[in-house]
Amino acid sequence: MGDFTLFGLPISLGTMIYQAIIFTVLVFILKRLVFKRLVDILEKRKTHIEDQLKLTEKYKFDTKINFEASEDILKQAKIEAREIIKRSEKEGKLMIQNAKEGAKQIQKEAKEEAFLSHSLSYPQNTQIKGA
Repeated sequence: MGDFTLFGLPISLGTMIYQAIIFTVLVFILKRLVFKRLVDILEKRKTHIEDQLKLTEKYKFDTKINFEASEDILKQAKIEAREIIKRSEKEGKLMIQNAKEGAKQIQKEAKEEAFLSHSLSYPQNTQIKGA
């Protein structure tokens, strides 16, 4: 057909038309068979990613709520622990005070008993010496 040169390159018009027809047929076949499936796959992937993002946001929200609830529970537990410690300290001091009072009472009774036993034994000794 007609050969010509463009920028110093030989170009065959028949080969160019033949390649254009083959390219058009190839694009048509790809459009019919591959592009629809490829677009469907990409749409499914897009939908799946959107669903996963929504699920992630839901989990993030649930996690935030659970975290706040656990912080409240932890604060309450700390308050209760402080109250238990205070109550235990008061009970411990009261037990120590009662033990001290009990020891003083025992000591007082022992002194009285010792005094009485000493008093009772002293007049008997004087009677023996005097007789």
